[in-house]
Amino acid sequence: MYTVTAFENDGTILLNDSFEAANDEDGKATGLAMLHEAGHDHKGARIVRQGQLIYFERCKLPGKLKGTSS
Repeated sequence: MYTVTAFENDGTILLNDSFEAANDEDGKATGLAMLHEAGHDHKGARIVRQGQLIYFERCKLPGKLKGTSS
């Protein structure tokens, strides 16, 4: 069982669905397709299986982050 979650910069959850896949490769592909279909391609997102992170994309925060050189 896999879970795909998409979220806004402020932590608001946009998508939180579960699905089944044969393996992690299929799970990642299915999760990314779900994100694309829901229009959340470039939002913060994660795909997990039993607590193991399969895919992660962090939120795009505007401006400079505190304590970083970026």
